[in-house]
Amino acid sequence: MTSKRRATADLRRLPRWAAAALAAATLAGCAGAPSPPAGSAAPGTHARPPGAAAGAAPSPPAQGAAPCRGAGGFSCAMTARIHQVQRYLAGRPGRIGIVLHDRQTGATWRNAGAHADLPAASTIKLAIVTDLLLRNGAGAIELTGQDWNLIHHALHESSDAAADRLWAAYEDGSFLGRIRRFGMHSAYFTTPGSPYWGFMYCSAADLSHLINYVLGRIPAGARAYLTRQIQQVAPIQQWGVWGAGPGSHPGNKDGWEDDGGTWITNTVGFAGPHARYTLAVMYDTGGARGFHYGATTLSQVAALLFRGHLGPAPTASATP
Repeated sequence: MTSKRRATADLRRLPRWAAAALAAATLAGCAGAPSPPAGSAAPGTHARPPGAAAGAAPSPPAQGAAPCRGAGGFSCAMTARIHQVQRYLAGRPGRIGIVLHDRQTGATWRNAGAHADLPAASTIKLAIVTDLLLRNGAGAIELTGQDWNLIHHALHESSDAAADRLWAAYEDGSFLGRIRRFGMHSAYFTTPGSPYWGFMYCSAADLSHLINYVLGRIPAGARAYLTRQIQQVAPIQQWGVWGAGPGSHPGNKDGWEDDGGTWITNTVGFAGPHARYTLAVMYDTGGARGFHYGATTLSQVAALLFRGHLGPAPTASATP
């Protein structure tokens, strides 16, 4: 969410209500039978306006889902679904970056646009909150009850106002250095002299590294809190990875913005048993289509990967 603006560690300082939550490859080619899941672009050059399950032990692979030879570790069924996605996207306008990762086998599929830099929009809020939770757990900052409320709104309905207040209180240009350890190596501010979360670019590869860092590297308390939050997002964010369907228990953080008629829709999250798969997709529709077209495209990518067929279009709508 950005220039639409309102297009709508211990964690020892975790509030009581949040602490309760803690209780709770590249493809080479192959074909196969169905089973459970998963062009190119140049870096953008203009500034964008502001705003726009827990990693438990993996489950064993499904019976008969042996990896395909030369398929980067993916099962034959998942390889076939990746081919479905490629056919679905063929000829669509704009540019899209996709990274699918299997946390159990290490298999990864990156499409030709996976490393293309595009506006991060509100997906960067996941990086902001991850940074704040880690610093809070280390004692470097002390989040207040009001801060926790802002974090909830930034993740739940992707509130720009909440992200603005958190940024003003705790972040500055040093944020870029801290998110490097999340694996976001190509992220950058388009206005480095005035660093602001709404003026950032990154790639689908960066977002993939971020969600895998959340699921596999941060303290268990922070991970449980974050995954619970993004599994319970408001209707405005129920698209993208959400298209995996309720049976896949998805969680996602979406981002979207209208840059003078060019809609950007992004999604990053997880799906599958024990959050087995992560998926990051960034889509610049090329100015030919609107928010709903972009959101539907991302949802259908997830539906094909995790359910093996196209799903219903999302009903979420951007707000002014």
